[in-house]
Amino acid sequence: METGFQIINAIKSNNTCEQICELNESGILEKIIPEVKSMKEVGQCKYHKVDCFSHTIYALEEFEKLLVEDNFPNHLKKEIWKYLKSEVEENLQVLDLLKLGVFLHDIGKANAKTIDENGRVHFKGHEKFSGDIAIKVGENLKLSSKSQKLLYNFTRYHMYLLNLYKKSNASRDVLKEMFGELQDDIIGVMLLGFADIIATKRLIEPKEDEEILKTYVYYVLTIYLYKYKKNVSF
Repeated sequence: METGFQIINAIKSNNTCEQICELNESGILEKIIPEVKSMKEVGQCKYHKVDCFSHTIYALEEFEKLLVEDNFPNHLKKEIWKYLKSEVEENLQVLDLLKLGVFLHDIGKANAKTIDENGRVHFKGHEKFSGDIAIKVGENLKLSSKSQKLLYNFTRYHMYLLNLYKKSNASRDVLKEMFGELQDDIIGVMLLGFADIIATKRLIEPKEDEEILKTYVYYVLTIYLYKYKKNVSF
């Protein structure tokens, strides 16, 4: 599957967003991931001003910006980069697959789309469909089962941060459930969630202060790395 290497090269590059856009413009992207077509046809709703494809491009931009700025708190920086740079399979790091996960996180919205009696569009449970599609994409790209599982975690659980943020609930029970499910992948899921939410908020509330959201991300990661992972009561 020669074209698949173009996706792999894109996610391994320092300008993944730009390369994904080039693959899209050339028509190659839809040949590699046919579901991309449906991403361009759905997504606009109460919370999103643009289609799903445009949103994921914005999210990729925000994620790569986060990496370039590298403003992670000092007590988390080393652990975050250790996780991101860890090798999943030959020539593929967690970081590479996380960038693909950012792009795929909403790919299940077409399958989840419903319209209520008031004509409002909903995508409830889309993350479950995204997880299943991510597995299929991983298979088509000839990724290892470990890489496929990682892609699944990133897409299936990308709503964790948004749920914490909306409900203002980072209780012990909630966090323990998340940590138990994801282990170290909670790091990737939190970073993806941040890029996802900021990409949405930039269009709705351009002056939104992202520091509040970062507080949630870094609190969760601090509890995971320094409490849960070390078996310290919290």
